[in-house]
Amino acid sequence: MSIELEYALEHKNDPAVLCCRMEPGEISHHNLEDPAIFPDLVDTGLLKLDGCLTIGQCLGATLKEVSDSLTPLTADIVDNIQDPDAGAEEAPAEEAAAEPAAPALAVPAGTQMTFGGGVVKLYIAEGKDIAIEFPV
Repeated sequence: MSIELEYALEHKNDPAVLCCRMEPGEISHHNLEDPAIFPDLVDTGLLKLDGCLTIGQCLGATLKEVSDSLTPLTADIVDNIQDPDAGAEEAPAEEAAAEPAAPALAVPAGTQMTFGGGVVKLYIAEGKDIAIEFPV
């Protein structure tokens, strides 16, 4: 799942990993996975972070080749690696002003959402009693 710009800036020193398949082009926070899930993926051997660039180095950099989800961003597939400390005060303000605010979540009557233990539980009474749970 992609991350928000504020979160990306808070975690600029964490490893940068793609959240989904990406074509060559500029890397933004929308392309990056939440670093909070990395310890579990590394422990199970599903992710290796050797030589991985940081989020701060990748924001605004350019991906050179098509890459799949959960691909660690390394110097061999990223051009124009950024200096996360250069212009730190100017860039976030410009990008934050350019992004529209997210619309409020509209929840139909009879819908319940609970958050706890790292899991979102969504129950929708209307229709066919749909219940959805996923980790956050």
